[in-house]
Amino acid sequence: MSLKLNADKVPYVDLGGGIHIELDLSEYDDDKLCVEKAREELRETPEIVEASLKQLRELLKDEKDLNVPIDDDKFLKRILRPTKYYAESAFEMLKGLYKTKANKNFILEDLSANAIKVALEEKVIQVFPKRDQHGRRIIYMEMGSKWNSSKVPFPELIRASHGLLTILLLEPRTQLHGFVFVTNFDRLSLAHMGQFGPKFAKITLDYGQKNAPIRVKAINIVNNAKLFNVMFKVFKPFLGQKWGKRIHFHSSDMGSLHKHIDASCLPTKLGGTLEWPEYDGKVLVEFVEHYQWYFDEMNSYGYKGAQK
Repeated sequence: MSLKLNADKVPYVDLGGGIHIELDLSEYDDDKLCVEKAREELRETPEIVEASLKQLRELLKDEKDLNVPIDDDKFLKRILRPTKYYAESAFEMLKGLYKTKANKNFILEDLSANAIKVALEEKVIQVFPKRDQHGRRIIYMEMGSKWNSSKVPFPELIRASHGLLTILLLEPRTQLHGFVFVTNFDRLSLAHMGQFGPKFAKITLDYGQKNAPIRVKAINIVNNAKLFNVMFKVFKPFLGQKWGKRIHFHSSDMGSLHKHIDASCLPTKLGGTLEWPEYDGKVLVEFVEHYQWYFDEMNSYGYKGAQK
């Protein structure tokens, strides 16, 4: 497992056997299936896109203390796609995102490859090389026996998740198809339980459900035992209707998981048929370091009085 550069100097993680982790930054306007899906699910037509971009720019111009690149179509589309091109909804989400950042929220503040290095090295969060059968990026999280919560506290884990997703959202296809999560809670311990306070549970879910410009299509929980049910009670009061319907509990039944994510997209440890070497977190850190320029760009946006 190693980091390489392709002919265009774009980094990718070579997992062996022709399996790569690599960003696809191309637009999907020449992909008929993606164009049709974008039209049906996001109302993405040339007319609506043009009108929505214009309306969002007008709204942002009136929000004079908010520094964002209002002339950058790619940036604005990343905000408009998860809100189905409803400009007012995108505007409210963007304000919520940067107001959260202005409150010195740890998840969003001064994001860098170095800030999320330990979580990636410890492999508590990973991106799988293959998208699922619906084109969605698969994010895997270790929150059980392989999670050393003294090295990577829960806030650090969520911060790393935000950082990794921020980079993946450079992909137009990921903006369209969204993400599915698989979270492994095998042998959840009392030490882990101490990480889940109600305050941070609310901050995490408020950010993910209201202010993050991402399409979370499903959250799959595996190896959830009795102790998990106690922990889940901390989060349940803060779950909205949409996310509540998209959480699926599979226990140790990988066949149940495969009803949501095809086995051909998953590694053997999840009952899948796609094999690659043991994940090397250090290589993923190297991959993320190549996108520090994007973190720097994102860090420069926000409410002017709140910037450092």
